[in-house]
Amino acid sequence: MSRDLMHSAEVKQLVKDAYRNIPATTAAVAHKLYRAEELAQVPQRAIERALGVADHLRFAAIRPGETILDLGCGGGIDTILAARRTGPAGRVIALDFLPEMLRRTARAVAEAGLDNVETLEGEMEAIPLQDDRVDLIISNGVINLSPRKARVVAECARVLRPGGRLCVSDLTVGQDELPPEILTQPTAWAGCVAGALAEDELVRKLERAGFQNIHVPYRQPMSVADCELYPLFSPETIRLMRELIPPEKQQAVAVSIVVRADYAGRGPAPAHP
Repeated sequence: MSRDLMHSAEVKQLVKDAYRNIPATTAAVAHKLYRAEELAQVPQRAIERALGVADHLRFAAIRPGETILDLGCGGGIDTILAARRTGPAGRVIALDFLPEMLRRTARAVAEAGLDNVETLEGEMEAIPLQDDRVDLIISNGVINLSPRKARVVAECARVLRPGGRLCVSDLTVGQDELPPEILTQPTAWAGCVAGALAEDELVRKLERAGFQNIHVPYRQPMSVADCELYPLFSPETIRLMRELIPPEKQQAVAVSIVVRADYAGRGPAPAHP
């Protein structure tokens, strides 16, 4: 059975449960990933809900007036930064499948004084938008949460306009690099490690969906200590990492990457006899 179909319902439920029970603040993640001048543009309530794995917006080259889709908007930090960069003539669609996250984003957007953001409830495997609607898709540590990653990538291609772009950050893990005792921990999936793809596998999925000029401008190893910043990893999962992963590998249990890609479009429909 494809990894994209394994235990789909169970994975979605554990992700929902994990993200509904996040502790009061994850500001340490925000201060690790973002520059001070970026955080100065974001309300504290968004900073306290940061759960991304990189600052992919540094590489997104957002243009004024663009329509941007933020997959898995979470607390809203990337939505707000993107909305400021696309400006009042542009728009950011903040997608999440948890109403709680959408409410958090909406409150942070209102506090930021922005009126170019629309929140949208839905799943990234079935984006509730018509074809060819957005110029840029962003996401931060989100695609790995899906049990159907090929479907997510196909949906991204569908809603992008011809000439659109994708700029996402996520974690990658090489095949068989983590012990099964860790990979089978539910919180390891919620933390994007158990569901992570190898980098070349992610690139192949993008290629199959029609993306071109795929480029990885950023790679940063993620250590066990880095994982501890994320409350999505339970103390038990962290303990297993320290006990079962050799000390020399604990500085790089995963790699945070940013991936950029262009989408030329689906092309003309094939002729029928």
